[in-house]
Amino acid sequence: MKHFLSILARKRMFLSALALLLTGLVSAQVRISGTVTDAETGEALIGASVRVQGTTNGAITDFNGAFSLSLPDAGATLVVSYTGYADQTVPLAGQTTLNIAMAPNALIEEIVVVGYGVQKKSDLTGSVGTVKSKDIERIPTASVDQALQGKIAGVYVTPASGEPGAGGTVRIRGTGTLNDANPLYVVDGMLLDNASFVNPQDVQSIEVLKDASATAMYGNRGANGVIIITTKKGRKDRKAVFNLNTSYGIQQIDRYLPLSNAAQFAQLYTESTGDTTRFPDPAALGEGTNWQDVIFRDAPMANVQLSVNGSWKKLQYNLSGNYFNQQGIVEETGFDRYTGRFNGEYPVLKNLRIGTNLAYSTSLNNSVGGGVIGSAYRIPPVFSVRDSTGDFTDPTSFGQALGNPAADLFYKNDQHQRRNRWVGTVYGDYKFAKHFTFRSNFGFDRRDEREYYFEPAFEVSTSQRNEIPRTSRDSITIRNWLWENTLTYDREFDKLYLNVLAGQTAQENRFKRRNTIDNVLQPNGERITEWAMMSFLFRTNATFYDRYLVTASLRADGSSRFAKGNRWGYFPSAAVGWNVAQEPFMANQKIFDRLKLRASWGIVGNDKTSEYPSLGVITDELYSSFNDTVQSGATLINYSNAGVTWETARQTDVGLELAVLNGRLTVEADWYNRFTFDILADLPIPEYVGSQATPVVNSAQVRNRGWDFTVNWRETKGKVSYNLGFILSTVDNEVMKLNQAKSEILAADLGQGFATRTVVGQPIGGFYGYKVEGVFQNEDEIEKYPTFGDEQPGDFRYADINGDSILSSEDRTYLGSPIPTLTYGFSAGIEAYGFDFNIDFFGVSGNKVLNAKAIQTRFAVNNWEQVFYDDRWTGEGTSNTVASMDQDRFKHNTRVSDHWIEDGSFLRLRSIMLGYTFPKNWLSGIGVSRARFYASGTNLWTRQEYSGWSPEFPGSSPYAVGIDFLNYPMSKTYLFGLDVTF
Repeated sequence: MKHFLSILARKRMFLSALALLLTGLVSAQVRISGTVTDAETGEALIGASVRVQGTTNGAITDFNGAFSLSLPDAGATLVVSYTGYADQTVPLAGQTTLNIAMAPNALIEEIVVVGYGVQKKSDLTGSVGTVKSKDIERIPTASVDQALQGKIAGVYVTPASGEPGAGGTVRIRGTGTLNDANPLYVVDGMLLDNASFVNPQDVQSIEVLKDASATAMYGNRGANGVIIITTKKGRKDRKAVFNLNTSYGIQQIDRYLPLSNAAQFAQLYTESTGDTTRFPDPAALGEGTNWQDVIFRDAPMANVQLSVNGSWKKLQYNLSGNYFNQQGIVEETGFDRYTGRFNGEYPVLKNLRIGTNLAYSTSLNNSVGGGVIGSAYRIPPVFSVRDSTGDFTDPTSFGQALGNPAADLFYKNDQHQRRNRWVGTVYGDYKFAKHFTFRSNFGFDRRDEREYYFEPAFEVSTSQRNEIPRTSRDSITIRNWLWENTLTYDREFDKLYLNVLAGQTAQENRFKRRNTIDNVLQPNGERITEWAMMSFLFRTNATFYDRYLVTASLRADGSSRFAKGNRWGYFPSAAVGWNVAQEPFMANQKIFDRLKLRASWGIVGNDKTSEYPSLGVITDELYSSFNDTVQSGATLINYSNAGVTWETARQTDVGLELAVLNGRLTVEADWYNRFTFDILADLPIPEYVGSQATPVVNSAQVRNRGWDFTVNWRETKGKVSYNLGFILSTVDNEVMKLNQAKSEILAADLGQGFATRTVVGQPIGGFYGYKVEGVFQNEDEIEKYPTFGDEQPGDFRYADINGDSILSSEDRTYLGSPIPTLTYGFSAGIEAYGFDFNIDFFGVSGNKVLNAKAIQTRFAVNNWEQVFYDDRWTGEGTSNTVASMDQDRFKHNTRVSDHWIEDGSFLRLRSIMLGYTFPKNWLSGIGVSRARFYASGTNLWTRQEYSGWSPEFPGSSPYAVGIDFLNYPMSKTYLFGLDVTF
């Protein structure tokens, strides 16, 4: 017994000593906790690895991005890693609570959306530009197109106008056709002609397919490039996360035109007419009325976005609603839009997933009739808005074409357009036999547009009046459906990765338009058109040894637009790539983190023409009077061409991709050559044939070639991360051939001749006219130089281009191109200690602009721009650049010439933004996981050579680009916003 007690006592002593030792060890442990989040979005990173450097001790973050672990002391160093993000080394330095923000790693495999699938960036053989959601959301606009400006090399976006809700005109690697040059849009798998319904805040990414290897999967619609828009999807394995993003701002006109004031106008009027009695003392009139102040205003802009993202049971969802309101800087104009979106995906079975992407938008655009902007530009400043009796002033004493813009704002403001649109896709993915996936996707686009205009009875002058109240209604309905079925084989072998896709698609579109005035259907006021398309497609991607890349594709399209024998077109492409940095002989080099060469060739098409150019069209809504009775008749509107078929573009692209300095610096360069032939163009026929329209033929050829460069620098140092980006693109546009019956295409008639000429050897829509060599100072100079025959001192002296000593229309020549030869952009951003700052610039060079507004008013009795007052010729030796103000010399001095051509280059501060994200410990008590306040500005500064409001004029056709017809001016915006996640 004693022996047993002795042993027990010794055990107790040992256990006590052991317990004391363990207690000491435990007391020496330090508990570390924290969260790991995305540095850009603030979202929690689930499954991130946090370990002590040099050990296996570590933890994994939970659904909230949180972690905790015990360490011997608080002087250790942690290594944090997460797929797709750059590893972070975090010295504790006594800290026990950490908030670690991870920055994306430029070298981690980026997944790029391509036609009918996705690819790793390293395996991509085509030229594809990508923009992520954070870059799009910085531009406060209703248009995804405008948000793209200056973001991707080779993509030139021109705002359609500054009007609220206006979109943009997109040209990818130049203008390659003489008709519709707009790209194809693919929104969540639905093929569309525009994306005006898409709310930019719903966008996850935008991919722009630029070369034939990337666009050939869209066959006859890929010649002008393809823009793929992917909207935000639900996040897996997380509870509902709500986000509220709201902003409010003010828009202002960027600049005022330097128009003459009342005193200057009176002096110019006296000079131009010789009438000294109307304004005996011009200086006494002072400033007069600045009509730009009458029509322009500071206008508010507001945006509210509420979304919820997450998963419920097995359903992954993203639900959002948005309200966007933009009042116009022109009085009585504005834009309202409501959008809603639901994206959901559900795993019905282990191998079967179904999903939908559904969007609805309704918008109301208010505008004003009567050409308010043009009236404000032309009306003399000697008039006030209203006269002494309170009536609107009548300016027609200076010309019947003049109107009072304030009267138009008052009487013609009941004009609006309502657009309702449903766009969506429903799809199912079924995986079987381990490597096969069958996908069926049905998409639809339902549009209803109603345009309403009411004008009451009123009278301001004999030319500005309406005797009878009038109501005009225009309605458009579009029904478009698409059904696609694809089968994909995807397998990774020992030294080969193979992806093969085959599919079939069908699409049908129906368009109906109806126009009535006072509820009476107008002659030819109803139009119905339909077209359908059937397609088959095939593509294979192969990667050998992780470094040799091959892509081949073929699409066959059959379109109802063409005659039976020409309905089918075939569009192949092939591309190769070489990941040089993966070669064994590159294993020990420390320069290149990525080095890839690629080349592609392919043929794509463009079917954008009238619905049935192979068929003649007859109208029966023709009436005439015979023997005092009205007789109806019919006639052929246009002649058919049964042989017409697709436009075709043959493209070649050679590219280089590299990354150095541990992925911080990445460079991408492409040389491209796009040759478009069989371009759909009109064939001129004699007028005595009697056809309203000319037949369509395949004849013209256009070439675009140039370079695209993209350079990015991204680096993270501790709590500071920053990035720099630069894009640059060149384009050389040249017409190679026109049809045999047409040696030139003249367009843009300004009353004194056509302003543009499209001819072989020059760009599309090149400016065309006379060259001004100076101003005739006296009669001796008139005798010395070639003339038209009626020149006087003070008139322009035009160049004798053909050298025959006689001025005639043969002396007109090429005066420059409206197509920029160089586009570029620069961006920079930094994030540090909760603050973030981003800035973007965009510019173009090498293009010209035609100041058509000045031609049409320069020698009429309207207001004049300040330059004419300052630099006009008033006698021998006074000016050799601006002609005299003599109104009788109107026809001579307003000929289209280089005097009216100005430099269209500009550099614009596209956007600037400063934000602050509040520390999480400030928000924990109010149920908010992230809150960010920001201030931004858009279009705040522009350096431009052009004297007008803006140098950007996309035009209604490729023949009439870069011409200032007094478009709605662009505005600059100051905006404040709050972004909250809870």
